[in-house]
Amino acid sequence: MKHELRNFELFPKILEAGKESYLTLRPLGKHVLFDDNAEYLVRFLPMDESLEPLGDDAYESIVIKPEGGILRFRHVFNGEQEFYIRVFKLPDTEKRLGNFHVFSLLPDLYARRPFKGDFHVHTCRSDGKESPDIVAANFRRAGFDFMAITDHHRWQPSIEAIEAYEGVPIDLKLFSGEEVHPTNNHIHMINFGGRFSINKFFEDDFERYDKEVRKIMSQIHAPDGVDAYEYASCVWCFDKVREAGGMGIFCHPYWIANVYHVREKMVDFLFENKPFDAFELLGGHEVFSNNMQTAYYNEARSKGMKIPIVGSSDAHGTEDDAWFNWFYTLVFSKNMELDSITSAVKDLYSVAVECYPGEAFRIYGPYRLVKFAQFLMYEYFPLHDLLCAEEGRLMKDYICGDRKATDILALMHGRTPMLLERCYIG
Repeated sequence: MKHELRNFELFPKILEAGKESYLTLRPLGKHVLFDDNAEYLVRFLPMDESLEPLGDDAYESIVIKPEGGILRFRHVFNGEQEFYIRVFKLPDTEKRLGNFHVFSLLPDLYARRPFKGDFHVHTCRSDGKESPDIVAANFRRAGFDFMAITDHHRWQPSIEAIEAYEGVPIDLKLFSGEEVHPTNNHIHMINFGGRFSINKFFEDDFERYDKEVRKIMSQIHAPDGVDAYEYASCVWCFDKVREAGGMGIFCHPYWIANVYHVREKMVDFLFENKPFDAFELLGGHEVFSNNMQTAYYNEARSKGMKIPIVGSSDAHGTEDDAWFNWFYTLVFSKNMELDSITSAVKDLYSVAVECYPGEAFRIYGPYRLVKFAQFLMYEYFPLHDLLCAEEGRLMKDYICGDRKATDILALMHGRTPMLLERCYIG
């Protein structure tokens, strides 16, 4: 965590562009208190509006005096961009006391909130390692706001995780889910948030499924190289997910399962017709699979396609295992209800994040969202993740039999939503 976050708190951090904001810069400890008898220069540097790249004298500034060791000031932040706020104790304007950051947003994005989530996760109920309740606790410990268990062929494990924490005061939002594996179709799909299982249809009534798929098949004109039955099956599955009230995600076409998992002509046809709700841009498996998916996505966007995206770990273990917390989604949503999360993704208010151990993170998606998400990764999520880590540890204690953990969780309940609102409201 950077020096400024360890030693100061600046709220709000996220501001509505063009409106006057009232900010408070509060020291965290007597060793960094501002001197009430001194004057301080506060300088505002808009990141997108370079006046003097190698010096900051040309930028707007104010001179203020602290009150009780705290700096309070007003300013109008114009445009959708990040601002540096640099503070100097006068008369020395060479040695800055800190380089603080805020971000101003246009109204549509300012009305939304950032949430970290994973749409594709496995447990020991299929080929993962831990039970659904422990997986949920470990995801919260890693800083997730929402997630869905999506075991192979099975919807019930996601309900098991939800029911494990019924009545327990936690801020992690758990959704139903499953990885859908249609009969006679090897393409993988995610049912995120659906009220019922799609896999169960193949098991309970294959004849009906097959009949309905063949009807769809008769209505399409698949080009050479595209298996019409497989494509029709995908259409049937995505339609069923929407019927269940969920969001259908097209998964990892460039996963190398001997060869690429989905023929490129099929990927082309799926992108052209877009029966899915979102594309899993990043996921587990090989680095070069994700490289292929991001390259394909960027080319599709260059052709004018609007493709909703998610990043998902496809984690099969959460205790220092590969893929866990390596890939995820930041969704800019009105709230964490299912309809809001899925609408935000479909309306292109999401980015996919990859963060391999020991490497810098990379963010993919619409430019304005990437720019804002990068700010959040440095300025908001380090604080957010500290709170999540404490809650996740207590969630695991609760599952492992410590009923006193419930009392502590009750005291902690609401801390991450409160932090988020402080970032916007102050």
